[in-house]
Order: sequence, then C-alpha cells, then structure tokens
Amino acid sequence: ILFGQLIDDPDFLFSSFGDQYTRGTTRGANFGGSDVTWYGVAMSSTSGANGISWAGLVATGSQYSYSSIYSGTSPGTGATADNLTNTGIYGGSTSIQISATAGATYLVDLLFANQFSGSGSGYVPYRIFDVRVGGLLYADELMLPGTNDPSRRPLVYRFEVTPSSGSIDITFAGGVAIPGVNTDTTPYVNAVMVTQVPEPSSGALLLVGVVS
Repeated sequence: ILFGQLIDDPDFLFSSFGDQYTRGTTRGANFGGSDVTWYGVAMSSTSGANGISWAGLVATGSQYSYSSIYSGTSPGTGATADNLTNTGIYGGSTSIQISATAGATYLVDLLFANQFSGSGSGYVPYRIFDVRVGGLLYADELMLPGTNDPSRRPLVYRFEVTPSSGSIDITFAGGVAIPGVNTDTTPYVNAVMVTQVPEPSSGALLLVGVVS
C-alpha cells in the first residue's frame, strides 16, 4: 500500500518541493530547527505555528544536515541547509497535525534526510516505517534508501489528501527490519510542507462539460 510517491532528489535542488501550486497557499514546519523562509514560504520550528503542530522526540545530529546545498539564491533561499534540516522528530509517538478545510484537497510533502547513522559494519542503509493519514494506512513499510557518503540529499514522500474534518492527522509507526540487513525501523521526519490544491475555475468546469 502506497498512496502518493517517494521522490529522490539527486540534484539537491528540489525546486518542486512545496511549490506545485500558488505559493501563498503553502505552509511549512521545520521540526526542531531554526525558523527559515524557503521558496518564499514561511517554515517555523515552533509547534502550532503556520497551523502545523507535532509530537515526537526532537533529535539533532550532523548526519541529518545538508551542508551548503540550500544556501544562497539557488534554489531560492538565503537560509543555510543546516537551518532547514539539521533536526527532526522521531520515535513511535511521532505525529503531525495540520489545520485544514474539510472537503478541500491538499498536497503534503514530508522531507527526510537520506543519510543514516553508522559506518562500516554498523552502517544502516535503510529506514522503514508506516505512515497513516486520518487513520488510514497510506504507506505500508515505506522504505527510505540511505547513504553514508558526504554527498547526501533529501527524500520526499508526497501525497494528496482530502480531509473530512478541519485537520490532517499524520501518524507514524515502526516498520519491520529487513532480514540480515541493518535497518532503522524508527520513524524520523525532518520537515513538512502542505499546499492547498486550487479548485478548477468555473470556466474550466464549463469546458469539461462541453467536451464530455
């Protein structure tokens, strides 16, 4: 089961992250990190800001940072990468709550670092966990491929959801280890961005009616 898609960004730019639709409808949260502005979108580290709150253990560690990847004017933020992704939330009680309008459709991007702990025989090449949205299983055994190379990059799990209430509730649960392979089964999320999907204009709806 996988509603949505897992996106790997080998070029480090991720120009589409949180920018598929009008930027004014996009909100974000950087879990436990510094307040930053990314692509003109406010991302706050304070739970409850931007209508996004969360629970989970806050972790820091240089292994989760992207040194200099997001600095300067390319891809569009003056904030350094470490300010965006050097921390995150983790653990079996990890959850995210996003204020929303019932019946509207939203695009949600969850960002993960792709470098995990360990080296040599202790290197952990995979992180596996479950993602539930509104109580429904969206990603069963979501597998994030990792690296212990300094050239690390973001991974994003992207999905759409139409909540029936005023909240998008995302919860995480530990996954199942791969037999014979070092596997991190603890959920870990670095950042989130949510964008309301624009409704079709009345003209577009009329055109669809004519075509059909």
